[in-house]
Amino acid sequence: MRKWTVGIASLALAATAVAVFSFSNAYAGDEHASGAQLGQAAPTFTLDAVRTGESVSLDQFADQNVVLIWQSIHCPWDKMREDGGYQRVLSPLAEKYQDQGIVFLAINSNKKETVEQIAAYATKHDIPYPILKDPGNLVADLYLAKTTPHIFIKGKDGTLVYKGGIEEVPTSPGKCGEMDEQFLVPVLDALVAGESLPYTSTQSKGCSIKRVK
Repeated sequence: MRKWTVGIASLALAATAVAVFSFSNAYAGDEHASGAQLGQAAPTFTLDAVRTGESVSLDQFADQNVVLIWQSIHCPWDKMREDGGYQRVLSPLAEKYQDQGIVFLAINSNKKETVEQIAAYATKHDIPYPILKDPGNLVADLYLAKTTPHIFIKGKDGTLVYKGGIEEVPTSPGKCGEMDEQFLVPVLDALVAGESLPYTSTQSKGCSIKRVK
């Protein structure tokens, strides 16, 4: 299993890592993409939480189900807003399922959304889970994350068990959370019950991740 450690204060090293390991090519689908395949070990990483500055590693949750959410503070499909967006859906879901032993972690890989801006957003909207900053979008490239939001779930056995969206694709940000066919909630219910997942790969909907080129 490959492990990449990315700290907020290591932007120069992150940029070097992008050049040396060609993570931009990994996003396009070369041999590095094998690290984020369903049924295989979920790629581990260590990133800094924007509010506390503490390092958070996926390895900390080795025996737990972990929901990874790629997020943005500006994307209308994702950000907290009264008239739509998925944050208003994800916050209550996290509070519900965290009480049932499922860990939620958000990752922000957008190059122009700073640690300070994200921390202020998280505090203002009382986001009930850590938001981790991904300098140089290394972890986004490792997972092949594309949109905000984009969901990936690591199972208790350490494998990637789900990737995709929250529900069938809405027609607009105002319809987020209102579609007839839901994906994330049935998957989480199955994880809690120890049952087979009704979905493993679905289509995500959101803004593209604004990557460092």
